[in-house]
Amino acid sequence: MAFSKREAPNCSLCPYQKNCLFSYLDKSSQKEWKEIRIANRFRKGETIFHEGENPPGLYVVCTGKAKIYKTSRTGDQLLTRVEEPGDLLGHRSLLAQENYSGEATAMQETVVSLIDTDNFFNFLNKHFNACLALLKALSLDVRRGEEKARDIAYKPAKGRLSEILVRTMHKNGSPVYGKNLDSQPSLREGKLLVSGYKRKELAEMAGLTVETTVRMIRQFEKQGLLKKQGKDLQILDEKRLRLLSGNLS
Repeated sequence: MAFSKREAPNCSLCPYQKNCLFSYLDKSSQKEWKEIRIANRFRKGETIFHEGENPPGLYVVCTGKAKIYKTSRTGDQLLTRVEEPGDLLGHRSLLAQENYSGEATAMQETVVSLIDTDNFFNFLNKHFNACLALLKALSLDVRRGEEKARDIAYKPAKGRLSEILVRTMHKNGSPVYGKNLDSQPSLREGKLLVSGYKRKELAEMAGLTVETTVRMIRQFEKQGLLKKQGKDLQILDEKRLRLLSGNLS
């Protein structure tokens, strides 16, 4: 399928609006943002863009998830990021005017919006608040990279895997990372799941080997922190997992 206006979701009704650049725009900017977007729907495993390609514009994840990974000369893949609704894709390459340094693939059915290069830079020239929002997004990218480097250098393996499980756990399709479950009874009910991730992907995000990740998941299961539920992991003790991760929020 090709990108089209018909596939573009309505930003004003989007449940992920607060995570997106759209939320930082004033009303006139929001109106133009909606007018210049086109979108496409990708099935699980479909490629959004290839490593080495020239960016055609700015991508935004509207629904679903996309992973960014690099491929070595021997064919091995290293997952570097997972982007969720509201996150930007390929923006650093676009702004640096470089070809993509990694490949983006849909991890499940995913809708991605695109604003082509000319429209996007014209938009930035007219709307100063969009420039500030983009700077914030880039700053968050830098912070995420610094935190990952720090964790790999100083945090023990259990803490790193726990952090990834906390970051990726969902309830009924909604991420709960950073939320206080005690103060929100609706989040205490039902199951907390880590779903849609292969053990290899969890290992890569934590900076661990697959063997170490599988072994620690077994340990967590014996300790009552989680249990396997088909291909998913059900979190049984969210508090203890956060303590292990060092994320107490």
